[in-house]
Amino acid sequence: MSERIPEVNCEHINTEESQLIIFSVKNGLSKIGICRISSDSDKYCMFAHDEPVMLISGGMNDDNADKVISEYGSALNGSIMKEAIDSAYDKLANGEMPDYALVPIMRLLQDGLYAVSFVETYPTTGENMFFWSGYGVSKQLRHSSRNISVIGDKPYSAPFLIPTKRPSAYESSQIKLAAKIGRRGGSLFGISLHFSGLYSVLLKGHYAACAAAIEKEPFYTVQIQPIREIWKAPDENGEVKAVGFSSASFRIPFELLSKEQLKAGLIARRYVMPDTYDSIRQKLDVVSKSGQRRLPKQLDIFSERYPDADMSACAQGVSELTKPMLDALLAGQTELDGKVIISPNYYNSITTACSYLRYHSVNDFVDFALNVMRNPELSATYSYVSSCLAKVRDERVRQFFEEVISGGDAGYSKITGTAKSYIDSYDKYAEISSDDFMNALPEPKEKQARKDFIPLNQTKDYADNITADAAKMMAAHLAAMVGGGSTTSS
Repeated sequence: MSERIPEVNCEHINTEESQLIIFSVKNGLSKIGICRISSDSDKYCMFAHDEPVMLISGGMNDDNADKVISEYGSALNGSIMKEAIDSAYDKLANGEMPDYALVPIMRLLQDGLYAVSFVETYPTTGENMFFWSGYGVSKQLRHSSRNISVIGDKPYSAPFLIPTKRPSAYESSQIKLAAKIGRRGGSLFGISLHFSGLYSVLLKGHYAACAAAIEKEPFYTVQIQPIREIWKAPDENGEVKAVGFSSASFRIPFELLSKEQLKAGLIARRYVMPDTYDSIRQKLDVVSKSGQRRLPKQLDIFSERYPDADMSACAQGVSELTKPMLDALLAGQTELDGKVIISPNYYNSITTACSYLRYHSVNDFVDFALNVMRNPELSATYSYVSSCLAKVRDERVRQFFEEVISGGDAGYSKITGTAKSYIDSYDKYAEISSDDFMNALPEPKEKQARKDFIPLNQTKDYADNITADAAKMMAAHLAAMVGGGSTTSS
């Protein structure tokens, strides 16, 4: 069997929306991907070579269904995986362009088209829990469906992360190191591969994400998105036709792609069984999910400031909410000047407005939500709105919940539990100093210097640049191979 030699090409394409970095992969090694586990049930597995990384149940064949996942292993198992991902990360941190830095990772992927962007992401599960804290717990990912109703047919970003490193490998000293070296252009960053909906799989940068949460800095990822969906749009006659390829965030007209890129995009739609399928399947049955190391609870507290999945979806799906629009919603209306504000459904309109305002302005959200809660005609929304208010620490919210408990209003009977829980925890909540927590972390250990690696298939360029010590090592190595005597230094 001939050796598979990957071909990776990169081009910059200008669309009406943005400039894209597009990679095309041919003869990819398929070391990272998603495979079907059984033909009679909707179960899939993300794998790294022959290791299961996460099990995916349900929703893979349904564009409108969220996924249930459980993490199993690491994407860095095996030297080829670790070397490629570490190499790409180091080059990106040193300022190298993704066009070249990402080639080692691209070689590991399946054949197809991939778009790359540098986007802000939130290191949480989408529910205010640090993304690494929820490891090993089977959970449903909200808004992981490809079709997110509140966003509609708009392109969207995927800001929430799924870990690929076991918490048992967590070393708190690495956070300080990542805070210094895990940066690109001054920003803390990682490398992620888009999974589905609002979620991406973090391949590298777990400690940089920790540093970002602690130091209240943005966290970005160089995000790789497979381009494998067909983009359809109506023509001038109203007939719906295929006009290009798309992913969650990008749309690329066919006419902007070369013949080879079109072919790669079509090939990407074909299901490919990995060569290591039998090993992956067997390891799913024996991998233990117990004995995981607990991450500091402070990381969850620091993560509370990030938007949740509903907030992010609503912020991307709603263009604007002006004061007249909000006043109309408070009056029980879903339209303004003959146009639907958010949705014809009033309950959906209120919940979406709350999530939108929480994303853009906590102060505006508290004002709006308290006005909702004080209108008896909007009682159908009380449970949801009060649960949103309970996530905000604000004196106005505390006063309202105290009124709920002391007033005995029957209209608030369903939210008294929320009110009592909020009051009980309000005074116990203490702001944790990010500086104090970061300073208390241990200093990273000094790593041993990397030994020179001498490839036997030397190129002239490399030979011209080797150090004197490396030359001596090479001479000794060659002498030993041919049975020669000892070498002397000059």
